[in-house]
Amino acid sequence: MSCFKKVGIIGPGNYGTALAQCFSARAEEVLTVGDIESVASDINNSRTNKKSLPGIRLNENISCSCDFSKLRDREIIFIVVPATAVPCVCEKIKKLETKAPLVLCSKGFDAENGRLQSDLVEEILENDYAILSGPSFANEIAQGLPAGVNVASANRELSKKIAEALSSDTFKIEAIDDYIGLQVAGALKNVLAIGCGILSGLKLGDSAVAKLIVCGLREVGDLIVALGGKRDALLELGGIGDMILTCAGKRSRNVAFGEWLAGGGNVDDWKGPLAEGAAAVRAIPTFERKCGVKLKILSEIYKIVYEKKPVAKAIEEIVCARR
Repeated sequence: MSCFKKVGIIGPGNYGTALAQCFSARAEEVLTVGDIESVASDINNSRTNKKSLPGIRLNENISCSCDFSKLRDREIIFIVVPATAVPCVCEKIKKLETKAPLVLCSKGFDAENGRLQSDLVEEILENDYAILSGPSFANEIAQGLPAGVNVASANRELSKKIAEALSSDTFKIEAIDDYIGLQVAGALKNVLAIGCGILSGLKLGDSAVAKLIVCGLREVGDLIVALGGKRDALLELGGIGDMILTCAGKRSRNVAFGEWLAGGGNVDDWKGPLAEGAAAVRAIPTFERKCGVKLKILSEIYKIVYEKKPVAKAIEEIVCARR
């Protein structure tokens, strides 16, 4: 049994619910907390999350509440909300006066100031924290299909403890040292996936997609180093592993969003599921100014999404990009 007997998860969406299912194999109690009463009722009474993860029967030791204060007795808390909601969630955690370690599963940045999720947590809270990221589609891991992710923290003992305590037979957690690189790779793989979707939508072929991924990875590595991380983070599950799944996976929301843009759509009219890359790419101009790095491909994707640059013109820059 896990040393984390009581696990808390903020955000009972598809991934939060899937993690609850994974961790329920090791923890005694897994409590998910959200703000939709119907979701809590479904999880508690029907053993399913019809809204976000239909068709998956949840284990009996998983529960859901809309009462945030119930997280006070949790021994570890996972934050599984959109990146833009992390500061608000941290303020709520601060009021709980809990010392439980936190695990950030959100992928994104503070776009205005070019800050990482870890920076936002440190500004508000004194809790130890870790980053969890890696190639793991929610529906697959909830079914018990095999997957592996990384966990990283400035506190090495914490990341090792999480990996040892909450890994299961099918959901393996590997501890690594670079929590900066893991965050940057996790957020920017969504941006590159948008670019892959654009190329796919324009029917420019798989070879062009492969070139974009490789050249884009170089830019991601440059930014990781500029922010104090290590380029080797790209060789981990949360690096190239997540890039492969998100950029090539048939169910990737970010690829679907890119295909929408290629067909003439724009970010304001997008009605599909949350594409986190659309928010993460907003930080690219800030990072270029702040870190002095040239992010040509990522910048062109930003211009398509937010400056309404014609797709054909931007793609010419992307496809012809050189190191």
